[in-house]
Amino acid sequence: MKLRYIAVSVAIIFFISLILFPHVIYDEFIWKYFVGPVVADAVGHPVSYHGVAAKEGYSIISELFYGLILILFLYFLYLFFERYGVKVNLKFILSSLPFILYGSISRVLEDAGIFEKPLSYLFISPVIYIQIGILFFISIIYGIYFKGNKKFLYGIVTKNAIYVILYLSILSVYSKYTLNPLIFALFSIISFGIYYKCSEKDYNAVLLSFGFLAFVSSFYLLIYFAYKEGYIDSRILIAPLIALFITLLIYFASKYSNFELLKNRINNLLVFGHMLDAVTTYFAVVDPLNFGIKYGEKHPLPDFLMKNFHGIGYPLLKLFVVIGIIYAIDDLKLNLKNTIKFFILFLGLSPGLRDLLRILIGV
Repeated sequence: MKLRYIAVSVAIIFFISLILFPHVIYDEFIWKYFVGPVVADAVGHPVSYHGVAAKEGYSIISELFYGLILILFLYFLYLFFERYGVKVNLKFILSSLPFILYGSISRVLEDAGIFEKPLSYLFISPVIYIQIGILFFISIIYGIYFKGNKKFLYGIVTKNAIYVILYLSILSVYSKYTLNPLIFALFSIISFGIYYKCSEKDYNAVLLSFGFLAFVSSFYLLIYFAYKEGYIDSRILIAPLIALFITLLIYFASKYSNFELLKNRINNLLVFGHMLDAVTTYFAVVDPLNFGIKYGEKHPLPDFLMKNFHGIGYPLLKLFVVIGIIYAIDDLKLNLKNTIKFFILFLGLSPGLRDLLRILIGV
């Protein structure tokens, strides 16, 4: 109850300050560090508002603020899981993977310039995380309250009706390539088949089915773009192979030592997800094998590590931090521990897949 009063008080103070000092609160803070970078990302160059410049990427202030928001979100996510009896285990995490794939692919589609403003804003970080979060929670709530093939079918029909409306009013106007409603309906049938085949009609089945529908729809557009405008640079596939090699090396090494936690499958996913992100970023920014791949890094700390120590400091730091977190949270309650792991997996695997796909199709 006290936390609620504190949150309300902070919100009131914030809005009063925003009204009284709009230039300081909005222009110099909200615009400069949060809104401006999203707009700059969408247009591809620095932007200005009321004389305050903003550029694409992150700053120390925005990183700290987003970090605080993520911690609060993680706390409320855990409370949500506890309230509705959601068990975060390997099955839950694997059922949620299609949403992570959808987020990564959709971000690449925005990078490719498929979406026009204002639609493109929905697929730029951090807005895309909000979008995925909303779809994710809708799926879980649906899985909790609406069980059975018949009720699930109603959900599929509703999704198709909503998609037709979005297709006619938004997607056909602000998207360079769109998914025909008939193809979306076909994917919906497959999505229903996935749910139908699940032995338990619970939130895991809904997450897997709805997540598949989102993933396959975005993946179809990605393939279509690659066929029309992109090209395949398969050399970057060395990155996931290295990430897998590191994961397997740690796993087998743990079998002959006392590091029992590193044999856990969820922990193996964490290591692989963050190694994929770290190694892909290393190849994209440092280009150690002279592939001709040149990308920049938006985050301050990774950017520093990439420009020093031959860039190898970033993958090493990622590995040590992930393993450290695994051991640091081991004494927590199982559901809380796995909720933290699920969140950390998302923060590593999602950007790693995005970077990998970008380089793979030449975006």
